[in-house]
Amino acid sequence: MDVALEGSSPAALTAGILLLSRARSFGFPLRVQVVGSPGDITSVPGPCMVHSPVLASCGIGRDLGSGALVIVPGPTEAPLAICLEDGGNGDWFEVDRRGGGLHPHSVAFVALCRERRPALRELGRQLRRAFMALGCTPEPAVLDLLFTAPAPPLTRLAIALRAARAMSGQRGLPWTRFLAGGQADLPEPLPDDLATCSWAQTRPLLRPHLDRLGLGTQDAVEAWIGELAQEDPEELYGPMARALAAVLSHLLTLPSAAMLPPLQPSRDAVAVGLGPALGAAGPQHDANAGLAKMFHFLGGRFCTEARFPVRLEGNPPPEGRLARWRWFCAETTRSAQTADVLWRQVMDPAQ
Repeated sequence: MDVALEGSSPAALTAGILLLSRARSFGFPLRVQVVGSPGDITSVPGPCMVHSPVLASCGIGRDLGSGALVIVPGPTEAPLAICLEDGGNGDWFEVDRRGGGLHPHSVAFVALCRERRPALRELGRQLRRAFMALGCTPEPAVLDLLFTAPAPPLTRLAIALRAARAMSGQRGLPWTRFLAGGQADLPEPLPDDLATCSWAQTRPLLRPHLDRLGLGTQDAVEAWIGELAQEDPEELYGPMARALAAVLSHLLTLPSAAMLPPLQPSRDAVAVGLGPALGAAGPQHDANAGLAKMFHFLGGRFCTEARFPVRLEGNPPPEGRLARWRWFCAETTRSAQTADVLWRQVMDPAQ
């Protein structure tokens, strides 16, 4: 039996791969053609990481990923595109893979750790040690994730901590170890725009949160802030420190026995896969071309015309790598649903 598909390249290729895979598993003699030319395939370049059962079942990104996690390699200098939502049907963002950070606060963190002035470099060392005490490797990509990921602050903290601990292999101390017990009144989270405030405006806001810390931790934090304000009159690193305080303040609004929110399977998979994805270097890989390769491997063919082809509706590809990855995931997800309908029509055609 022959089936001809016509439509946007990822939709037609995905439907063809799923039909051919199912036909092989049942030993059904099915031939699938796509009306079009391989040269017309829209480029969808890596590096990328997303949890997508559809793309994984089509063989995309399975060399490095596991389960439904898709990791597409790409040039080392290119940032890593990430989506936290299942199937890639959500907001996309990028994290750095070169070690310098993409978000301004991540860049400032790296610059503080590499400062030529000894006092500031020591502050950077202390900040790194604080991260490591929690088992959190302060990689620029993890900081990009913490500051950039489109999720609530507590969820961003949970994702960043899960990713960093997976990269370092260390569990670290529980964050509740640094809290003072027996406090009934919990402070409100610090404002998101705290980075734009001055230290004079910030200190009164910090007081209730500092009081939640144990005495030793509180003294160390206050000394660190005081020295940074003194050694950094140009405010090169103050916005980064205040933005970090604003995020961490959400932890200090929780009861002493509280836990970070559990992660959805797609977000947990992305967090655990961050380390391998950062090292997925090599020649630029085109995910759409990977679909075409798998389609050929399963016996699919391209043709210039066909009688009564099945038209698969789709949207034109947008410009921009992140927008194109979201389009690509949406097209393949919708096409997988169409493939199920086509398979039922092939196996039980209308009489």
